[in-house]
Amino acid sequence: MPRPKKPPRLWLRKGKGGAQWVILDGTRYIRTGCPELAIGEAEKKPSEYIAEKYTPKVSGDPQTTQCAEVMLYYATHRVPQLSNPRNEADFLSQLSTFWGGKFLSQVSKETSREYAALRLAEGVSSGTARRELESFRSAVNYYVDEHQIAFRPKIELPEKAPPRDRWLTRSEAAAFVHAARRRGNHHLARLILIGLYTGTRTGAIIKMRWLQSIDAGWFDLENGVMYRRGQNERLTNKRRPSVRIPNRLLPHLKRWKKLDGICVNVIHRDGLPIKSARKAWANSRDDANLGPDVVPHVLRHTCASWGMQNIVNSSDLPVLASFLGMSLKVLIDVYGHHNPEHQQGAINAISVRPGAKI
Repeated sequence: MPRPKKPPRLWLRKGKGGAQWVILDGTRYIRTGCPELAIGEAEKKPSEYIAEKYTPKVSGDPQTTQCAEVMLYYATHRVPQLSNPRNEADFLSQLSTFWGGKFLSQVSKETSREYAALRLAEGVSSGTARRELESFRSAVNYYVDEHQIAFRPKIELPEKAPPRDRWLTRSEAAAFVHAARRRGNHHLARLILIGLYTGTRTGAIIKMRWLQSIDAGWFDLENGVMYRRGQNERLTNKRRPSVRIPNRLLPHLKRWKKLDGICVNVIHRDGLPIKSARKAWANSRDDANLGPDVVPHVLRHTCASWGMQNIVNSSDLPVLASFLGMSLKVLIDVYGHHNPEHQQGAINAISVRPGAKI
C-alpha cells in the first residue's frame, strides 16, 4: 500500500547564503522568503500557500458543496487569523484525503466514526483523531454560518482520553536536568527548570525573550515578572497570565542572562533560537532513566502537582490556579487528589455535631 502524501509543511533548507524556511509540498520546494530566525513569520506561510494554491468555490447547497470547498474556504478566511495557523493547516491537509471528495450532505456521525476508525488503524492516537475532527467541525460550522446554510451536519468526536497525571518527583526532576547538562543540552536544562517552576507550556517557553517583545513572552528580571504573552499576541483559550518569577528560578535566570550577553532568546543553541527540543528531550530523558510517558507537558503537571502538595489553606487554591493559568475547577478535578485540603469544609460539616463549634 503506497504511503499517503504528506501535507505541505515547513522545512529549513540550508545553503551558502544561510538557512531559509521553505514549504515542502511533495518533491517541490516553495520559497517563503523567511530566514531561519524569522520562524514566527514562516509559520504563517503554509496556510497562505494552501489558500493561494486553490481557489475555493462558494456554494449554499449541501448536496453539491464538496467538503474540499468547505475546508479551503476555512483555510482562506479563518485559519490565518488563528493563533497557530500552521497546526490547523496541517490538520486540514490530513483531513482532505478522506473528506475532500465527499459532499457536505454526507457529513454525519457515521462518517465521523469511519474517519476516526481509519485514523486509529493508521496508528494515530484517539486524541489526534479527535483534534483533527475538531478542526473539521470548525471548518464546517464556519462555512455554514458564513453562508447561512440551513443544514448543519452532526460530527461525532472520539471520547476524550483521561487526563494524564504523570508528574516528576524532585529527584527525577534533578536527574533530568543533570542529564541534559551532561549531554551539553543546556537549552533543554533551561526549558525544564522554567517549566517546573512556572508550569508554562513548552511552546511558550521556547519563544521567551530577555527583552520586551510584541510577539513572544519575556522576562522582566528587574521587577521579577514573567510575561508569558507578547504585547500583540492575541488571547486564546490557553491562558498565559503574567506571574511573579518564583524565588527558586530567579537566580538561574539572572545567571543565564549574564551568560547570554546580547542574545535575545532565553532558549537557544549557540545564540540561535530553536524550533523544537524533541530530540534533546528524548536523549536526556533516556539518560535520566525516565520512561516515554515523560512528555514535555509533564513539566506543567509537575508544577501543578508540587503546588497542590504544598497547599496549606484552601484559600490559596484560586491563587495557584491563577498562577498556572487554569480554572479552579480544572485544578481541583485534575490535581485535587494530591491534597484534600479543599475538602476540609465538607469534612467538618459531616463530622461535627449540630450546634458545636468547628
